[in-house]
Order: sequence, then structure tokens, then C-alpha cells
Amino acid sequence: FTMDEGLSAAVRSVFVSLYEEGNIYRGLRIVNWCPKDKTVLSDLEVKEESRKDGKLTYLKYPVKGKDRTITVATTRPETMLGDTAVAVNPSDERYKDLIGMTVDLPLTDREIPIIADEYVDAEFGTGAVKITPAHDPNDYEIGQKHGLPTIDILTDNGHISDVCEFKPLVGMERFQARKAIKPLLEEAGVLVKTQDYQTKIGRSERTNSVVEPKLSLQWFVKMTDLGAPALKAVMEEEIKFYPSNFQNLYRNWMENLRDWCISRQLWWGQQIPAWYLKADALNHETHVFVAQSADEALEQAKTATGNSQ
Repeated sequence: FTMDEGLSAAVRSVFVSLYEEGNIYRGLRIVNWCPKDKTVLSDLEVKEESRKDGKLTYLKYPVKGKDRTITVATTRPETMLGDTAVAVNPSDERYKDLIGMTVDLPLTDREIPIIADEYVDAEFGTGAVKITPAHDPNDYEIGQKHGLPTIDILTDNGHISDVCEFKPLVGMERFQARKAIKPLLEEAGVLVKTQDYQTKIGRSERTNSVVEPKLSLQWFVKMTDLGAPALKAVMEEEIKFYPSNFQNLYRNWMENLRDWCISRQLWWGQQIPAWYLKADALNHETHVFVAQSADEALEQAKTATGNSQ
């Protein structure tokens, strides 16, 4: 976190090295988003909180061309406006005949597919899961696997965006939208029930606001290769835990690491040593040059574009 000149230079040097090795990249992924500060947070900056006053909302989606519905449950009913599929377990006999069909997404004019994925636990809830790739990390992975579109229905400050097809909710704050959508779903005849549910939420350790899982273009460190030596050292007992049962806890943690988001929208410390160039006014493709200084980035840009200016 220090801005000392020597250490800042070391940070830039390591960043460039990791980028050139392919261990740092810029990508569109699900992040922890703080709507109050309008910035990304790492997992370590999010405080997990158990809530006993949560609500589980059950919704039924009409199956296209059949006199049937498929019921899903969610703690965030407003995100159904960003659904792009319903997923079931491929071995679940209740839904086998529906795989490949579509459902009408309530309050919209969209049809979304019913897909099969081993991720879905057939024993949990109704055995059917709504998939909202832009607002849930697991849904995002399923969406990538099945080539699903992503629909981000939230603005950076946590309001329903104009991307949302259901216009009465556009502009509403996310928790207001959560309250407002339930009677609308009931009026549409798709609200099955709501029940009390103990849930966990994440809060920003800086602002205490509820963190939103959100699709965003950010900088990440790939953790698989970098974490492998640390896991190997413990599993081969080069490094030992006392008591030894913590070894399994550590292994579970290391084997399930997600790529580490290192960019922020508030300037809390070092700046990302990356410079951006748009090809021209008509071409919105952005070229990124990572270097230890602006002069080095400019030279990269000149080489890449063949422009000595």
C-alpha cells in the first residue's frame, strides 16, 4: 500500500513481469461490487454476515408449448429480469423431458432455454435453478460453459438499469425493486410462495453497504499456477500445520481459489501500469499497453500501430 518511490517501482516491475508471463490479465468477470463507493472489492475486503430475516421467493416459469411450469427459488427476485436460462440436473427424472425446451420469462417478452448441468443439486429446493450470469459467480461459470448471454440489469450505483426490459422498475434502487417486483409477480400469476430463509450477505468493510455480485471489466491475477507451489509445499509437508487437521482446510481453500481482482475504481494506492489507445474515432476497440512507464507504453503503441508519432 505504500507510495514510496522505490517500492512503487518494484510493484510496477512485478506487475509487468506477471502480465508478460500471462499471469495478469484484463477480463470481463463477476466481481464484488460496492454500489456506494462504486468500486470493486477483493474477497478479503468483504465481510460475510448471516441474516435470519432473508426471504426465499418461489417463481414458476411457463414451459413453452406445454401445459406445465418449472419452479425456481431465489433470494433476489429482481435479478430474474437478467435470467438467461433455467438449469436442471441431467439425471433428474422430473425434468428430463424438458431439457432443450424453453420457458417464458415472466414480465418480459423473452424465452430462455432449459439446460442440463451437473452443477445443479437435484435434492436442493425444487431441483431447478434460475441462471443469471451477470449477477452470480456460479451462474457466470455455467453461462460461459453453455454459451449463454449476459444481461446486466444493475447500474454502478445499484439501481435497475435501462437494459432491463421491464420498464416500470428502471431507475429503482435495488432493494426497492426487490419489494416492488413481488406484487407484480403475484399479479402475473407466477409467484408461488415466499418463505423465511437464513442467508448470508457480504458487506463492504469500508462502507458497510451490501456488496453486489456484478459483471465488470477489471484486472485479475490468475491464481491456479501461482497457488500450485504453495499447495504442493503443504501437501508434501515441507510446511506443516499444527494442528494437522488445518491442512485439509488449507487444501480446500487453495483448490477453490478464484482469480484475484486487483483493480479498484477509487485510487487507494498504486495505479495499474497500463495505458489505453483507441485506434480512431470510428473504431471503439481499445488497445492496452502494459509497461513500467508512460514512455515505454508509448513506444509499444508506436510499434503496434506503425505510427512514429
